[in-house]
Amino acid sequence: MRRVILDGAACAEPAAAMAALEKALALPDWWGRNLDAFHDCLWECGEVFLVVKNPGALRSTPFGRALWQVLADTAAENPRLRVAAARRVRLRPAGGKGPGSR
Repeated sequence: MRRVILDGAACAEPAAAMAALEKALALPDWWGRNLDAFHDCLWECGEVFLVVKNPGALRSTPFGRALWQVLADTAAENPRLRVAAARRVRLRPAGGKGPGSR
């Protein structure tokens, strides 16, 4: 399964999102550059695990929420597509002295 990372902050507005999606998923030149066409193209991308970093930024705009819904709906229908919001990982500094250390 191919892993693709998408920056939600770069995809909150339509034009930027379409360009980022086209590049990240290697969508064909002929795709319609709208959410309906994107939904259709997701079925043609093969096995993909799409990780959305900055998901809050994506969901902060009406378009971003619509894009997130397309991703979620398509993943629910398409067994070859997995979509996840990236989780923040807090790393401790060397020596283990940081948040959560005793």
